[in-house]
Amino acid sequence: MAQSISVMALLNKIHNDHTLVLPDIQREFVWDRDQIRLLFDSIMRGYPFGSLLIWQTRYLEVAYRDFVADYTPGQVYIPKIKEQNKSLEMVLDGQQRLQSLYIGIYGTHEGRRLYFDVTSRPASVDTEDDDVNDSSGYRFAFWKENEPNKPKRYISVSEILNWGTRFEPQQIARIIAEIPLKDDEAETAANNMRLLRAVMQQKDLVPLESIDYDAPNASAARTIDEILDIFVRVNSGGTRLSRSDLMFSIIKRHWSDARVNFDELVKDVERTNPLGIDKDFIIRGLLTVADAPPSYEVENINKHWRSIETVFDSFARALKSTIDFIKSPDVGILSASLLNPISTLFPLIYYVYHQPNQSVLDSERQNLRAFFYFLLYNDFLQRPEARIRYLRDKMKNCTRAPLPIDPLLHVIATRQRWHFIETSFGMLNTKPILTLNLVQPQVRRETMSWQEKPEVDHIFPRSRYGSQYPTLVNDIGNFAFLGKLRNIRKSNQNPWEYFADIDSQELLDDYLIDKELLREDSFEALVSDRRERILKRVRNLLGR
Repeated sequence: MAQSISVMALLNKIHNDHTLVLPDIQREFVWDRDQIRLLFDSIMRGYPFGSLLIWQTRYLEVAYRDFVADYTPGQVYIPKIKEQNKSLEMVLDGQQRLQSLYIGIYGTHEGRRLYFDVTSRPASVDTEDDDVNDSSGYRFAFWKENEPNKPKRYISVSEILNWGTRFEPQQIARIIAEIPLKDDEAETAANNMRLLRAVMQQKDLVPLESIDYDAPNASAARTIDEILDIFVRVNSGGTRLSRSDLMFSIIKRHWSDARVNFDELVKDVERTNPLGIDKDFIIRGLLTVADAPPSYEVENINKHWRSIETVFDSFARALKSTIDFIKSPDVGILSASLLNPISTLFPLIYYVYHQPNQSVLDSERQNLRAFFYFLLYNDFLQRPEARIRYLRDKMKNCTRAPLPIDPLLHVIATRQRWHFIETSFGMLNTKPILTLNLVQPQVRRETMSWQEKPEVDHIFPRSRYGSQYPTLVNDIGNFAFLGKLRNIRKSNQNPWEYFADIDSQELLDDYLIDKELLREDSFEALVSDRRERILKRVRNLLGR
């Protein structure tokens, strides 16, 4: 069934009637404030709105959620269950646009309301007015209520649209007087406010396509699997439905509490020092610990969704324990940039999942740390689907047992042509930042100010020594972490100058530098000496 409807009539179904909702298979709202502003500008200019696809649900029990008036990124959505034989309309295509309109007219985006500059307008094609910028068009902006810097000509969109029709002339006159505006600006403002109200009430603005609107009984209505297939197909444009969106939609189809569980877990683990854990990561991790095939395919998710639900709580504990482990001082991964690829966590999570209370055993910390860093140095899990099963096979019988570090490293050696399974200069030089992260814990610590944030620096400046020592200048022995402010201040100073105020023992402990070698004629000696110190420290930390 096809028809057209006004924006305000649609929003009335959401805000007042509560008959228009979102199926829980929908992804989260992802538009930002700029996209919302552009949507309102486009509507004011008379640009095509694009159709919405509505599913008239009547005969099925379906999980759904309401539109959100006051939007905050990362908020947890609580799904509800629509009972059989109760009618609700659900948006299959057009969520981002409709949610944006609802926020702009009835709600807030991160505590800010949408306001309209009633004096703004797009330039006409024949204008020569340099003050009119067509790229800005009708200007909409988000402001906090009573914000002192908000210009008076910005009027709340909600206020304009909620005037009664018979009071429109008086309200427009009041706004113009309060700003105040005169002559052409007053006329522009009056026209703009009338136009905003008119386009939002325009009955043929939004084309609607409906599914199952006239289905006479349950057998004639679409099944949930047919709806899911339609949903995937229609969301191939716009804000594209990602593979993880699709997989998550399948899981939610079977497991009604999936959204809440996933949202809360992501929120918990990403609260401090975010590492990039998202729903995609969680789905892959659940497949891993459930001993399901690591294939990220629809058929695989459909087949193993029940196992995913069963292992979720234990997986969540294992994930949190693993993150605590890698962020601990003796491992020291505090940045997402060092955790590359993030799939390196999967085999650690798998091992921890099989331990008592999903915790890291003290006796296994060094082996687990070594395994973790060798995975990172080898980039072994850049293709996790092809390799995770080989590692998993070596750990399947590890409940309350030591980590089988040697068999695991043997997997790396046999599955990858180039590899490192013993600490070597070559390994350390492939990832100098990762190496410094291991050997300079006092400098790479978590900081509260930008001044102490660690940056990689050439001890002997590349600008002075690069031409004479093109290889050694980029050797791990010549790299060090420095605090950002110290790095800025040193510029291309010689190291004996900018390290002059640091005690010899501190310099040796924190930077692995022998102060006696900080001389212009000792560049090669310092690099060699420091390389050996770094190698020794890493071998002690990794145990091999």
